[in-house]
Amino acid sequence: MAAYTCAVQRLCRGEAALLWIVLVLVAAVAIGPILYLLPSKRDKRAAAFRREALQAGLVVELAHVPKLDAAAAERVSAGGKRRDPAVDCVAYRLPLPKRLPAAPRWYLLRSEGDDQDMPGWTALQPPASVPKLAADYWRDVRAIVEALPPGCVGLQADAGALAWLGHEVEAAGDARQAVARVRDALAAIGELHRRLDAAARREDS
Repeated sequence: MAAYTCAVQRLCRGEAALLWIVLVLVAAVAIGPILYLLPSKRDKRAAAFRREALQAGLVVELAHVPKLDAAAAERVSAGGKRRDPAVDCVAYRLPLPKRLPAAPRWYLLRSEGDDQDMPGWTALQPPASVPKLAADYWRDVRAIVEALPPGCVGLQADAGALAWLGHEVEAAGDARQAVARVRDALAAIGELHRRLDAAARREDS
């Protein structure tokens, strides 16, 4: 009888252990997807930057820029089809108070090349409406751009807005301070372009 009782107890303990294993597996299956969906530290940092950018009056957009240093395999598929490799990033866009049709327009990408106008940057197309004293203009732009936080991969200027393109999570320090540096730099370029636009209009009148 004692042997029978021990056997029953061992069986009960085994069933209990098995039950716990099943419960743990079920919990892991149920909780796993939830944990996967929780934002990472990187996601939280990016969200903080984007909140600050919106509060600073910047328009935040997901974007991509051409990958200038792409390998040959990235430019052509195995079947010989041409590709346009790109780098995903985010754009912080500063709308101008009014359009500046006579101001310079350009699209610059960070590169290892030695661009004549902007060392360390490459223009996808020849800049338009650059003033006659181009060297002075690019010197002023360089001085502004050097104040940007790390992570910038591109800059864009057109008649209606200025944009910083990059990876905000690479910027060191406080999100508010980094976003303020981006906005201040864009605003400084905007003020420079406002003066150039006004000067160009006076010359045409």
